[in-house]
Amino acid sequence: MTPLTQAVGDYLEKGLARFHMPGHKGRAEGLFAQISEYDVTEVKGTDSLYECGEAIRETERQYASIYGSGDCLLSAGGSTLCIQAMLAAVLRPGEEFLIGRNCHSSAVHAAALCGFEPVWLMEQTPEALEHAFLRHPGIRAAYLTSPDYFGRLADLAACSKICHAHGALLLVDNAHGAHLPFFEDNLHPMHLGADLCADSLHKTLPVLTGGALLHLADPSLYETAKRRMRLFGSTSPSYLIMLSADGCLAYLETKARSDFPALAARMKTLRALAEEAGLAPLTGDVEPARLTLSVSASGLTAEQFGARLRQSGIEPEYVNPAWAVLMASPLNTEEDFSRLEAFLRSTPGSGIPAEEALPDFVPEQKVPMREALFAQSEEIPTEEAEGRVAASLNIPCPPCIALSVPGETIGAETVRLLLRYGVGRIHVIR
Repeated sequence: MTPLTQAVGDYLEKGLARFHMPGHKGRAEGLFAQISEYDVTEVKGTDSLYECGEAIRETERQYASIYGSGDCLLSAGGSTLCIQAMLAAVLRPGEEFLIGRNCHSSAVHAAALCGFEPVWLMEQTPEALEHAFLRHPGIRAAYLTSPDYFGRLADLAACSKICHAHGALLLVDNAHGAHLPFFEDNLHPMHLGADLCADSLHKTLPVLTGGALLHLADPSLYETAKRRMRLFGSTSPSYLIMLSADGCLAYLETKARSDFPALAARMKTLRALAEEAGLAPLTGDVEPARLTLSVSASGLTAEQFGARLRQSGIEPEYVNPAWAVLMASPLNTEEDFSRLEAFLRSTPGSGIPAEEALPDFVPEQKVPMREALFAQSEEIPTEEAEGRVAASLNIPCPPCIALSVPGETIGAETVRLLLRYGVGRIHVIR
């Protein structure tokens, strides 16, 4: 039995009267009746997430061993909490850091709240990274997102070498890649040289939503990272989430290393079928468990493509006018894959990949992010925003790239891109 599961089980066996939180006392009715007894809190024997030294700490150590990291922190607040802690563990207010423009909103908001200064990378390539370090010597950290929402993988091995050559740390948002060590080739950022890395366990592994990990190459960062995580995290982390993460250890130590190569082979076949059908899936350096199809190649609108998927008995991760994202795991059934195969065979396309208009410039930072985020603002039609200063973050999907960041001046090209991607109204500083 895994560490936290054992500890909570030992507590339940005592049959103690629960004069502690939560209020249901393990006796909830209806949908939660069977799991409510496991919804406990920090009492004697169950450890405490931010001061852990017993069962939760052992769970963290076992995850570090499985992933090959120097140490590991468990999160019940998803990768959002891990990203916040990761940035705050290595940066100080006023410090600059390199960051890919395709980052998750939590990274931008953490930087704004803490006063970290982003130096934006419009491309996540080794060449772009090297150029940025030459233009900004002395930067101590670079933050990249890999895989991105569509499944594209950055060349982290090369990026890691560049960061380390410049005396900087490589931080990776790997929220969509907790499963990457379990394929025939280990694609996980820690294996490829990352120094810190956030994984959303729940996105690709059998863990309840909110279960995540923060990996550290240097175990001496553990106490600092734990203190920083406590700055942002709830003081009432869900034991159900933590128990599901703990229980996943057994799966990773047994079936995962056979399940994921089999899944990769199945998805490779489906990707080939999608190419044959003319749906121009993303190929090349993409993570093996995702199928990203060109909606525009089908000649259908996003609404029509989504409706066709659902008529086939499939609920996608996401559909927009450019791409449809389908995420698979070993927990998908044979029937699931049969439905997807039938959909691909019945949905012809032109074979032309989706096109996206991507920004190739960084707008002027007129006001510091933190100041802009808390400034008095108003919401106006986007077409009227040229020349104004953004008061909020705008990352439409697609392209999953920040088109405007708090404090940046909104130019004509930004207005054009925002409108193209459906952002009809925007918050600006008064």
